[in-house]
Amino acid sequence: MKSIKISLLNSCFFVMIGLVPLSYFDPLGVRVVALSALLFFVISIFSIKRAIYIDKNLLLFIPSLLTVLVFSSISGSKDVVSAIVFMSYLLPLNFFNYTRVRSIFKKSIFLYIVGALFMAVGVIVQRILFEKFGYEFGKIDFYGGNRIGFGFLWMDYSFLSLYLLTALPMVFYFFKGMQIKVIICATLLVGSVVTTARTGLAALIITSVFVMSFEFFKATIKAKITKKKLLVLCLFILASFLVVYFYVRFSSREVGFGGSGRLIGYYLALQSFFDNPILGVMFDRGYYLSNYGTIPHNLFIYILSQGGIFFFVLFFLWFSYVLYVATFKVEVLRYPVIIAFFGFMFIPSFYSAYFFALLVSFTMAERRLLVVGHER
Repeated sequence: MKSIKISLLNSCFFVMIGLVPLSYFDPLGVRVVALSALLFFVISIFSIKRAIYIDKNLLLFIPSLLTVLVFSSISGSKDVVSAIVFMSYLLPLNFFNYTRVRSIFKKSIFLYIVGALFMAVGVIVQRILFEKFGYEFGKIDFYGGNRIGFGFLWMDYSFLSLYLLTALPMVFYFFKGMQIKVIICATLLVGSVVTTARTGLAALIITSVFVMSFEFFKATIKAKITKKKLLVLCLFILASFLVVYFYVRFSSREVGFGGSGRLIGYYLALQSFFDNPILGVMFDRGYYLSNYGTIPHNLFIYILSQGGIFFFVLFFLWFSYVLYVATFKVEVLRYPVIIAFFGFMFIPSFYSAYFFALLVSFTMAERRLLVVGHER
């Protein structure tokens, strides 16, 4: 019975990871990824007799989650569903003991890579069929300036381009052979570019600059740099150049970092914040759109406009802790989280980024493995 329970819990979590590529797939008007909330409930019920692993991630996240739920319930916002699903991806490993987390960690990373690879191949095939045969399927939008957005199963191209590139650093952790690394990384890079969204491109380049500056600063202080870190820096630089090359080669959109109307969105969002500084618009998307226009493509401005200074403080405490752990306390998840962080500076919404919640869950699991493993 015990082995069956363990298998059930592991299977539930693996299925949740497998649902991430279907985050925005809603064949019957209901997003398939909502099933993850049920799977999280199953995990929590079967683990209820065990002590929950309480860490700072859990303690700091709960106040902001409760605030979103209360605000969304009052305003009638659908963000209440997104927040619940986000939580479902963020906290399941808190119900797993150390031994189980250790046993599934690497498999979970592999499934994340497979999911991203599936989406990358899907969006590449989507574009080939469209351009070569005129066949349309999945999410395709036509914009000015000859830009065509390809999203395959995802509704937001920026989210997809970012998701694909967060899997990039994990490839070097999981796979050993250089040939397979090159093939998978090239597929992810091309997939991100094919979406024609610049978010992944911008996030990867900014991350490269950030990492290079940070490592150079540390090397200056310590007067040395390891070969491994030097290799990582070189790979980030190479990947950035490849993204730019692929963007020029495969994208119908001009290379540049213009705001795409974002600056106006920032201004209107800040105006919304100044009109409602304490509680914001309480995640009332309909009210915000009718009074201020488009949702701002920047995480912090988005949080200020939606939840005011009250929610911003709660959110910032949790988010800064996540970034701190990812930057200084782990290895495998360091660069995926940093890439996602910079990507959030260019995209709207947050709680519908379920892949990021999963990355945070992995990050805290890796931190736990390192701490407990060291103590043992």
